[in-house]
Amino acid sequence: MNSVFKGRQLLWVYGLMIPGLLVFLLFGIVPTAASLVISLTDYLGIPGVPVHFVGLANYVTLFINNLPSMKQSVEDTLMFAGGVTVFQNLIGLGLAYVLSKRFPGVGFFRTLVFLPAVLGVTIIGLTWSLLLSPSGGPGASLLGLFGTSSAFFGSNTWALPLVIFVQIWANLGFTTVVYIAGMNTVPRDFLEAAKIDGLTEWASFWRITFPLIAPALTVNLTLAAAGSLRTYDIIYVLTDGVHNTNTLGMYMFNTAFQGSGNLGLGAAIGIIQFVLTVIVVLALQRYLTRREEAMS
Repeated sequence: MNSVFKGRQLLWVYGLMIPGLLVFLLFGIVPTAASLVISLTDYLGIPGVPVHFVGLANYVTLFINNLPSMKQSVEDTLMFAGGVTVFQNLIGLGLAYVLSKRFPGVGFFRTLVFLPAVLGVTIIGLTWSLLLSPSGGPGASLLGLFGTSSAFFGSNTWALPLVIFVQIWANLGFTTVVYIAGMNTVPRDFLEAAKIDGLTEWASFWRITFPLIAPALTVNLTLAAAGSLRTYDIIYVLTDGVHNTNTLGMYMFNTAFQGSGNLGLGAAIGIIQFVLTVIVVLALQRYLTRREEAMS
């Protein structure tokens, strides 16, 4: 930066960075620090009730007294995040490959794929709850034609896979757009040369296109992993965290704002969720960055 901007120009650059840094400080650092402090107390959020510093007591409660619930919540979180990250990128990559081509109506299909990304979580949740309602929904009617039935979001077997499906459906548009943008940067000369050399379409994609869209893959995998590890809203609307969908986000929400309303314990769960997210995302980014360097 110093080699490009000098004197007052450099001051302008730093000045333009200040608003973004303030927003990050206000909505990122401060809430995280506040959660950490609250996790060390017995704060209930009730006016007039004294707050006491309890140290690591909330964490001890989670990892000793509530260990089965905590373990199940971590497992649900990792299964949810893993399923969303893998399948959202596989489906998004396939759709991007098809929609990056030129054919009649491609603009319409691109819009159709991206449409769910602009819908609110509540609308998405209520829509799929109605579609997959076990009492008279289209999904139940369809299964009835084959002489079977399902509780859908009320099933211990199907609730988590269906929530994963809805999460993918809601975010697939953004993932697809990022991959399309990456594919549009691949030099056409490379693809034409591969065609002249007799490479099949699949071989051309695997050997040329896929390595060259490594940055898009890094962005999509990182965002999908980070987002799904922190998700709770769509799960809250669809299942309220029951039937093997009690992820750390739902566990935190239910502990802090429902039942006993123990904000201190809920904040401790939130910190654990934050640490897990940081560990997974940093490890994933490290691997993907090395992969990009190896392919460059």
